[in-house]
Amino acid sequence: MTAIVAGLDLGNGYVKSNINSLVRVFPSIAVKQFNTALHTPLGDDEIGTFMNDIINQMDLSFSSPLVRSTERRLFGERALKSGLNLEEFDVYARIGKAEVDLSGVLALATIAADRLYDYYEQNKSLPASDKLKVKVDLATALPIGEYRPHAKLYRQKYLNDGMPHMVTFHNFERPVHVEILFENVYVANEGESAQYGLMFAKDAFLDMIHREAVKRFPNGELNDITGKDLVTAKNTLGIDIGEGTIDFAVFSNGKFNSDASSTMNQGYGSVLESTLSKLQEEGYPYKSRKELSELIHNAPSPFTKKKWTYVKNVNQAEENRFGDVVSSEVSKVFSRVGGFIEVIFVFGGGATPLEWSLFEKLQQRVAEFGDDNLLPIVYLDSDFSRFLNVQGLYQVAQRLRPAAKRKKQAVKA
Repeated sequence: MTAIVAGLDLGNGYVKSNINSLVRVFPSIAVKQFNTALHTPLGDDEIGTFMNDIINQMDLSFSSPLVRSTERRLFGERALKSGLNLEEFDVYARIGKAEVDLSGVLALATIAADRLYDYYEQNKSLPASDKLKVKVDLATALPIGEYRPHAKLYRQKYLNDGMPHMVTFHNFERPVHVEILFENVYVANEGESAQYGLMFAKDAFLDMIHREAVKRFPNGELNDITGKDLVTAKNTLGIDIGEGTIDFAVFSNGKFNSDASSTMNQGYGSVLESTLSKLQEEGYPYKSRKELSELIHNAPSPFTKKKWTYVKNVNQAEENRFGDVVSSEVSKVFSRVGGFIEVIFVFGGGATPLEWSLFEKLQQRVAEFGDDNLLPIVYLDSDFSRFLNVQGLYQVAQRLRPAAKRKKQAVKA
C-alpha cells in the first residue's frame, strides 16, 4: 500500500495541499450532480489530458463519515463553469468547517487525485484492479474559535476507527476506487500552523520577510535584525486573514497560547459578499463570491475594463470599511497581549487585498502603546503567505510517524 505525508489547508477560498512535497492549489468549491444520465466517459486517448488537469476535471462520489451526502460532485474549474449551484463554505454560517460535508469532500478528493495521478504517471494506464489503496499521515487545521469544541471529533472522523474511506472516480468507462486509510492525524489551529511555516522558512523567504519589515522602519531601527530573528521571536501575534475567518494566533515563550488567541468570524469573503450583494441589486449577473473574486483579481480585457473598474471601486469601499472592523478587533487582542508581543505577522489569502486599507490602521493601533514600542509589523504578500499554513502543516505531518513510534516505545517500556 502506498504511503503519503499530507498537509491540507482547507481554506474558505482555496484548498492548499502539500502531499509528499507536491503543492497544489484549487478553489474550495464543488457542485453536486443530480442528473448523471448525460455523463460521457473519457476515451483512452483523453486520459492523459485528464490527468494533467485532474483537480479541475474529476467527477467523484464518497463513502466516508466525513461526507454524509452521496451525490457525485465536480470540482475546480469544471465546477465553476458548470452553471450549477456552487457548494462553498458559508462565511456567515454558525456551522463551521468540521461540521460540513465540503471539508471532507475537498480533503478526500485531494488525496484521491494525488494517488490516481501518481499511479498513472508511473504506469501510463488506469489500474487493472478496481481499487487503489493509500495510507496517510495527515495534518490539517480548524479556525481557532472552532478548534476547542470540534477538533477531537473531527480527528476521529478521519481516523474512522482504523477503517478506510472510499472515493470513486466516475470519469472513465468503469469506476476507479481509491481506498484512503488515515494512520496518523493532527488537527492544528489555523494561524498556529502558519507560525510553524514561518519557523521553517528557507533563506529566500527569510530575506523577503526581512525586506518587508525593514521598509516599514526607514530610520534604520531594524538594520541589525535578520529574517531569522523575526521568525524565531518567542512572543508573536499572527493575523491570518482568510476568506471566512481571521485568526489571531498568539505565541508566548515559543508556544501557541490558546487562552490569548481568538477567531473573528468574518474574513475577506465577507467583503466579497457585501460587494456581490450591492452589484446584484444593481443588476449585475454574478452568482458567487468566487466568480466575483476571479473577475476582480485578474487583469481585465479591453472589453471588460470599464465594468472591472466600477466593480473594483465598489469592492475597495467595502475593503476600507472592513479594515476598520479588523483594526478594532486587533485593539481587543492587544489589550490582552500587547505588553509582551515582539513581532506582528500579517498573512493569508486576504492580506494583500486589504493591505492598502489595513496596514496604516494597524500602525495607528500599535502607536497607541507608546513611541518607544519597537514592534515590527511584517506584512506578507498573499502570493507567499497563503502557503504558510500548508507548509507548516506539512512540517507537522512529517513528524507524526516518528512521534507515534516514540509514543509506542514509551508505552512498552
